[in-house]
Amino acid sequence: MKILGIDLAGKPENPTGISVLNVNLKTLRSDIRFNLLHKDEEILKETERLNPDLIVVDAPLSLPRGRCCLSKDCSCSRVGGHFREAEAEIRKYGNVLPLTFRGMRMLTERAIGLSNKLKRKYKVIEVHPRTVQKILGFDDLYFALNRYFKLPCEVTDHELDAALAALTGFFYLKGCYMELGDPAEGTIILPRKGCLRRVTDGLHVKQI
Repeated sequence: MKILGIDLAGKPENPTGISVLNVNLKTLRSDIRFNLLHKDEEILKETERLNPDLIVVDAPLSLPRGRCCLSKDCSCSRVGGHFREAEAEIRKYGNVLPLTFRGMRMLTERAIGLSNKLKRKYKVIEVHPRTVQKILGFDDLYFALNRYFKLPCEVTDHELDAALAALTGFFYLKGCYMELGDPAEGTIILPRKGCLRRVTDGLHVKQI
């Protein structure tokens, strides 16, 4: 089982964190690898090379209901809102930015375009790492993930978020997850509370 976590940047000139978690379901022997990419073409090419079973993206992958875009000048702004149902539900765990916020708009538009290409061949889900971190009780993300992944010292924050996304994908494939939002509009996947030990018990991860 191969899970690709992507911490997508809003702009191609900024680094996108990549994490690849390989798990042998019979032995639970695993390895984790990291990378930083930039352009969509690089991400698509690396995905094709890796051929993952699941792709987990830290970025909104759909628009609020009634929206055809996120422009404030479009007539759809009078029909659709600034949030999806998934964002409304995730607020119980913490604040989230509106998708029409400039930085979020750029990220969302890029993520939708990229995910539409990826979905032609791969299963793609959306996550929100800051909420995942809170649910799992990971105060220090590097320290917490290092208990499972044996992280290199030079790993970046983008790669850490990608690793957290990949770990969420593992929860998803093990059936221990929550799905927030309306599937017709777009959902966010989170680990289910209290599942950390059960899901990760016996998981032996080595860094390569």
